[in-house]
Amino acid sequence: MAYRLSHKKKCIFVAIHVISASSWIGGTLGMLLLGLYLYSAANGEQLAYTLASMEIIDENLLKYPALMTLLTGILLSIWTQWGLVKHYWIVIKLILTLTTILIGIFFLNHWTASLVDMVSETGFATLQDHNFRSKWLAILLTASFNLLCLFIMVFITYFKPFGKIKKRRATNSYKPSERN
Repeated sequence: MAYRLSHKKKCIFVAIHVISASSWIGGTLGMLLLGLYLYSAANGEQLAYTLASMEIIDENLLKYPALMTLLTGILLSIWTQWGLVKHYWIVIKLILTLTTILIGIFFLNHWTASLVDMVSETGFATLQDHNFRSKWLAILLTASFNLLCLFIMVFITYFKPFGKIKKRRATNSYKPSERN
């Protein structure tokens, strides 16, 4: 029989999972709001410290909470009756979680860092740069997409839609009556 969490341990894991997910949602919302504010900066200094704040949020309220949410979610599903691939809602949450984490790693982190470099090189004039504006818009759209995915995951958690994944029966191509 597989390992199962006691009620007390399950409550601790759920609490850590909820706190991590909440931090992740808050960080994503913070990135989105700072990204909106970024384009209305009044001077180069404001632009620089807004981007510095976005980097701090990215490092502390996106990366670690996202990874902790993924880890606790996997452990909760494995160590409880839900299972990792028994229900559609868990598989959907896993896919959305991995998608948003990978988007953050391969895109958002890089775009934010490149905006910081651009501002450090050209200062306030960076706002007029087409490359800056396209990356800024990409950050806003991607952060909005990630926030939407996180909200969908919250609703999926509470409503648990789509039911169980049905096991496929192995088809046996050999039938005893068909012997030569």
